[in-house]
Amino acid sequence: MLFLSKLIQMFFYPVGLSIALAVAGGVFLVLQKKKTAIFLVFSSIGILSIFSCPVVAHAIVRSLESKYDPPADFPKVSAIVLLGGCTKSPVSPRRYTEPSCAGDRMVNAARLYRKGYAPVIVSTGGKITFMYDYSGSEAQNMADFLTETCRIDSSKILLEDKAKDTHGNATYTLELLREHGLNKDIILVTSAMHMYRSVKIFKKCGFTVYPAPADFREDKKVQKNIFAYFPNAEALSNSTDALHEYYGLIAYKIVGWL
Repeated sequence: MLFLSKLIQMFFYPVGLSIALAVAGGVFLVLQKKKTAIFLVFSSIGILSIFSCPVVAHAIVRSLESKYDPPADFPKVSAIVLLGGCTKSPVSPRRYTEPSCAGDRMVNAARLYRKGYAPVIVSTGGKITFMYDYSGSEAQNMADFLTETCRIDSSKILLEDKAKDTHGNATYTLELLREHGLNKDIILVTSAMHMYRSVKIFKKCGFTVYPAPADFREDKKVQKNIFAYFPNAEALSNSTDALHEYYGLIAYKIVGWL
């Protein structure tokens, strides 16, 4: 089911949908249905152009990131929960775990821990082997970065290395906290765009959640200049990630995880 969900959703993202429409256009062209073929090809180009536009990407991304601003202060809680998906594994030529574009999550978790908001950090995230296999897990990669680079005592990091999605992050973290006699009040650290769905899932599992978003993709105000209307790859990537969150909200609602 996980494999199928990853495969199917590819065709609902701008690039996959554009390719599908272009291929369909080619088929209709072979069948000599030129009007339909032209419509499909132009639809393909239009979808790529729209979602690659920085102004459009800003609007979609900010619709999610604006849900939670980082607060100035937090209460003392039982744990800081750091969600996976923000590292590059130590696979050749890398010798050490490196932060990905979402790596500010780890820095933020370390910052909050050093300020004394919680006695432990829960590093949560397994791995999806059919997409990218490596030794260890996302949780272990983040823990390695926290200890080696951020100088966090390894005994203060709890590993949850079974989760393969955000719902798994919540359910397995709940089990881990129970094992260590910790309450369900947490500071949740993840990317700002991912925070809205994450908070809903963790609350559904019974947590008291204090969001600590990091990795903001967009400023509050769009930088309006001529280049804000020209398509680029970064805007396409941001639009795709935002759509992933919206599709996740729909799917999780259907299965009852929200």
